Amino acid sequence: MSASQKNLLVKAKTTCSYCGVGCGIDVEVNKKGIIELEGTPDHPVNRGMLCSKGRSLNYVVQDQSDRLLYPQMRGSKHHPLERVRWDAAIDRAAAVFKTFIEKHGPNSVGFYISGQCLTEEYYLVNKLTKGYIGTNNIDTNSRLCMSSAVVGYTKTLGEDAVPIAYEDIELADCFLIAGANPAWCHPILFRRIEQHKEQNPDTKIVVIDPRVTDSCALADLHLQLTPGTDETLLHAIGRVLIENGNFDLKFIQSYTDGFEDYKEKVFKTTLEEAAAICDVPVDQIQLAAQYIGDAKGFLSLWTMGLNQSTQGVNNNLALINLNLITGHIGKPGSGPFSLTGQPNAMGGREVGGMASLLAAHRVQGNADHRKEVADFWGVESMPDQPGLTATQMFDALDSGEMKAIWIICTNPSVSMPNADLVDRALKKAKFVVVQDISSRSDTAKYADLLLPAAGWLEKEGTMTNSERRISYLPKVVSAPGEALSDNEILIRFARRMGYEGFNFHSIEEIYAEHCLLTKGTNIDISGLTYTRLKAAGTMQWPVPSVDHPGTPRLFEDKKFYTPSGKAQILPGGNKNDGDQLSEEYPLILTTGRIRDQWHTMTRTGKVNKLNKHIPKPFLEINPEDAKAKGIEEGMPVVVKNDRGEVRVNAQITEKIKKGVVFLPMHWGKILQNTFGRANNMTSKVFDPTSKQPGFKYSAVSVEKYTKPKEKIVIVGAGAAAYRFINSYRALNTVDEIHVFSKEEYPFYNRVLLPEYVNEHKEWEDLLKFKYGEFEELNVVLHHATSIDNVDKVKQTVTDSNGLTHSYDKLILGTGSRAFVPNNIPMELPGLFTMRDRHSADGLKKYIDNKGHVLIVGGGLLGLELASALREIDVEVSIVQLSTRLMERQLDTMASTLLRQMIEEMGVHVYTNDEVHNINVRGERDIKIDLKSGKKIDCQAAVFAIGTRPNDQLARIANLKCGRGIIVNDYMQTSDEAIYAIGEIAEHNQKLNGTTAAAEDQADIAGRHLAGDLSALYSGTVPMNILKFPDLDLCSIGMPDAPLSMTDYDEIIFIDKSMKYYKKCIIHQDRLIGAVLMGDKAEFAEFKELIENEVELSEKRKELLRSGQAVEPMLGRLVCSCSNVGTGNLEKAFDGGCGTLAEACQATGAGLGCGSCKGEVQQMLKKHLEQKEVELVS
Repeated sequence: MSASQKNLLVKAKTTCSYCGVGCGIDVEVNKKGIIELEGTPDHPVNRGMLCSKGRSLNYVVQDQSDRLLYPQMRGSKHHPLERVRWDAAIDRAAAVFKTFIEKHGPNSVGFYISGQCLTEEYYLVNKLTKGYIGTNNIDTNSRLCMSSAVVGYTKTLGEDAVPIAYEDIELADCFLIAGANPAWCHPILFRRIEQHKEQNPDTKIVVIDPRVTDSCALADLHLQLTPGTDETLLHAIGRVLIENGNFDLKFIQSYTDGFEDYKEKVFKTTLEEAAAICDVPVDQIQLAAQYIGDAKGFLSLWTMGLNQSTQGVNNNLALINLNLITGHIGKPGSGPFSLTGQPNAMGGREVGGMASLLAAHRVQGNADHRKEVADFWGVESMPDQPGLTATQMFDALDSGEMKAIWIICTNPSVSMPNADLVDRALKKAKFVVVQDISSRSDTAKYADLLLPAAGWLEKEGTMTNSERRISYLPKVVSAPGEALSDNEILIRFARRMGYEGFNFHSIEEIYAEHCLLTKGTNIDISGLTYTRLKAAGTMQWPVPSVDHPGTPRLFEDKKFYTPSGKAQILPGGNKNDGDQLSEEYPLILTTGRIRDQWHTMTRTGKVNKLNKHIPKPFLEINPEDAKAKGIEEGMPVVVKNDRGEVRVNAQITEKIKKGVVFLPMHWGKILQNTFGRANNMTSKVFDPTSKQPGFKYSAVSVEKYTKPKEKIVIVGAGAAAYRFINSYRALNTVDEIHVFSKEEYPFYNRVLLPEYVNEHKEWEDLLKFKYGEFEELNVVLHHATSIDNVDKVKQTVTDSNGLTHSYDKLILGTGSRAFVPNNIPMELPGLFTMRDRHSADGLKKYIDNKGHVLIVGGGLLGLELASALREIDVEVSIVQLSTRLMERQLDTMASTLLRQMIEEMGVHVYTNDEVHNINVRGERDIKIDLKSGKKIDCQAAVFAIGTRPNDQLARIANLKCGRGIIVNDYMQTSDEAIYAIGEIAEHNQKLNGTTAAAEDQADIAGRHLAGDLSALYSGTVPMNILKFPDLDLCSIGMPDAPLSMTDYDEIIFIDKSMKYYKKCIIHQDRLIGAVLMGDKAEFAEFKELIENEVELSEKRKELLRSGQAVEPMLGRLVCSCSNVGTGNLEKAFDGGCGTLAEACQATGAGLGCGSCKGEVQQMLKKHLEQKEVELVS
């Protein structure tokens, strides 16, 4: 047995818990609790592949920083949540629900659940709600993504039955992808389409989308329609198929109804009229129809673009009709295929977990069906009226019709349309139960009862993917704290309510009951058991007997589930009118997903590798629309309508159609602000049949954010002020800026003072502003003038000359002062600090490049000053209080090697010692007694022990202070008009005295003042580079792993004789610290990894092993798996990479999950086109 096998604790097979593709995953847990995973190599869905999200699921499970660990409850609406025992929590829930049911009837309560729930959980809550509470008020977030497809399938095929299998991908020669971006949202299926097209280049791919998505990179044809015109376009394609004779008359006559009504409908609109409505060229519509007409195997794929519409059902009918009139259904390589957004949306529909469904695809409006289920569950009857759907539930909470809601595994405060109404409804609700895994959920803030649930890998159950494939998910690890599985919570509640029928002893018993209830139906899985699923892996329903092999493809016998047995070709029916464009709101807002995030980011948002791709909300806008409003790239813009608004940064691109703008839907509240929440503006208006809201079409206006002209006063003229002025002037040239500099010489580089002392640099070399630069910035500088007082109420400051100055915004950047112990008589001659030009000039003049200088402090400044003085042959001694040099910045080994080098330079080093007494005996004659009893004769002493923040002004002004001035993520103090940046700013209980931190903070403050609400400061990694001649030495982040912690690893390479030492510290698969001595070639790469806290994955194997410097990411991130940016790719293109494969091989992009290949392909295409233009010109 290998060492890795001996260390293994658990090995299991499971299924990914993100989208509905249903990828197989092999999981391993070692004895340290570290989880590793990979795609199951022989799985029929993904064949070993995983997307960027699936590859990162182990980090989601291991990061428990946000997990809900125990039940919490409010005594009343005005009380905070407090920890309670499970018994008390369940008692409270049961008591409240019983009270409301008795007083107001069963329809006064409801459950809102999730397509992420396992089938058994769905089954329990459906049985509980409909069978025992007696209400159909149970709905799911699948209402927001799949309900129009459900109705479309039911109307045309008789039931919600996806007819295809994924194996049809490799058998098709034409794909119509409508209202979907599978390259980003269903990447593994798209990888299979990519591979199929690569092997069969004649395969045709048509994409219908108002945006140029990554899926378009593979397309032979992109129909860039106007949002809301999908049905018209699909009918136009149907018309051309009929006109060209590319329809299957025999199939239509034998196996369908309704063709003549459909034909009449599509012929009412001419091709030219349809093209004008959709804003798509006639020849493109004809070409799309030609591709479909010539196909031997035709797959249509769609998702939210068609479903999330107030005419979503009609869109679905129009698309499915293309398969029906061409006979492309029930045979290899053909069929209408709705891509599912959640891992178990289909499993939830199987058990009837929606307000309009009954279990096992039975019909809620059918009395016989209701009786079947009631008899099976042992209850008197089932409610006969449809329940409230998702949006209706929140309307009912808002109106008071519904009193209590139980929300499981979903975050409606972010994901529902018209989110402000949802927040208001949750506030007004009498009782809100939230059952979730994460405290990051915005919805959890409204909970009266907050219940901690188990997550993926922490419970067992089943899921059904988009091709009807059922898989078993085992419990692999224990849930943290007191968290319970959703099944256990629901069973405890049902029993506490006094309901029979919930005496299950295992999860397997729940599944067996569900399977039995499907017997005799079209989704019959009575032949399935946990034992069989564990043995077989996965199976596609129906599976009606224990020896049945499962059913990859439906309707091969051409017998459909309709009453007539024929498929129904329907021309479309009722639709609701959504927003209308107007002069006030002239643009169409469409919303959607981005590649590396999922839903509301409570899980993917914890993985820093995924956050890098697109870290902030943004607005895509066409260049013409942007130009008309004076909007420039990156500029904050306000998007609004009557329902709400957001303020995000503009991303100007021709990928979005003129007249259309796009917002991603993932972001909720940031700093308790909803400026990035797209659903502030979406409408709750829904399709009249499916009740699915129209997220994809909202009328909005877009304006550049214009702030009023303000007067900004900056106190301090150091690194923070310098950076702020430059970064802010790049964003705003209008505001009036005044700088008050206490020093006579402002804006110089203090870090270079040692080199100024030894005269290797002139004073001009230290100046940050070169001649004429400052004057160009239109800033008023007050030389040698300090600020003595701040009046926050009047918004004025008083300077050292007694003059008062008003401000609209005040920036405090007063830096720090040298720390000197109280017992040191600094007034005596020959004693110095090293914080400003005055002290540097004093030391230079005093020692006159000769003599002996004692430096008190063995930190960065003290050592650099020692090196600078030794370069001009000044004798130097260093006294250090601790046992080693740079004890906060280096580990013991690096400190030891550094000391050897320092002593080889001729510097005397005294560690574990301190100054006890100073006796100035005469000019340049100082005797210093150390605490150890040693005595040092010197001409001067420099104290470089450390610094203290200059926060006196803030304390006088009663700003909230700790060790420094406390600031939020925008660098605002406790007074929103006052900002603090640099060494004085205390952010998240941390002070950071580095120039890098001052610059980062200045940038954030500047962007926030300019209106960018998404600019948030998350901290700056401590970073130290010792500037010695002939020595490379730096540290980044943590230099030493905590002694008491066992979950930290160190990778070390050392050659003591050559003073060559490198160390990496790893925690939770992230590089959190590094020390590089003798060679810092990896500095840029390690710095980026540590700053971004990116999960290492395979990169861990390369740390300190490559033998050469790895090129850091350049430009904007493209590939999160291999950390490849636009700059790396452009460099590869310029270096001769002319194909996608060459570019991927050269840079590593696309070699992981492959989901970035579309973007790489588009970049390559643009590069080649530009190169061709250059050659022609």
